[in-house]
Amino acid sequence: MNDDILKMKAAFLYVVSAFEGVDILRAFKILYFANKEHLALYGRPIIEDEFCALPNGPVPSKIYDAVKLAQGKSRVFQTEEIRELANSISTGGDDDLDYVIYGKQAPDMDELSKSDVACLKKSIEENKGLSFKQLSDKSHDYAWDKAWKQQPASKMDILDIARAAGVSNEMSEYIKEQSEIDAILS
Repeated sequence: MNDDILKMKAAFLYVVSAFEGVDILRAFKILYFANKEHLALYGRPIIEDEFCALPNGPVPSKIYDAVKLAQGKSRVFQTEEIRELANSISTGGDDDLDYVIYGKQAPDMDELSKSDVACLKKSIEENKGLSFKQLSDKSHDYAWDKAWKQQPASKMDILDIARAAGVSNEMSEYIKEQSEIDAILS
């Protein structure tokens, strides 16, 4: 299994496990805000998922595909990685609609660094009590706006996400260099 997927799964389950059922939007926005802060502080995201600019804010594309698969709404993109993510969660419950997510397993904490956990914890605390509208509005930042204006549902650029977090020019250059290296190596 790809290390990026294992880390993505651990981070997503960490967020989900902080709640007794969490709505999709809240889980996705908590991940986005944690990823954005980690990028600004340490020059790397927590998860290597592509965030896309959807109407209610940024959405991690692979995790969203896994949620749709867990909901039974998608048969597309059934890669091993997406199935692994989908099999770690369930949606809905006795009285819930299918937009509520539950973890079927505990997060693998060996996949997350101390800085990953710190940013995830902070994002959970800051965003757990916000309304749907507040979360959506808060996530409509510079990176989302730029991607949305180019084309709705398009991929958000990692440098724009870093800029939305207020990174220094030096950190921006570091992130750009790392992105270029990652692109060459992948």
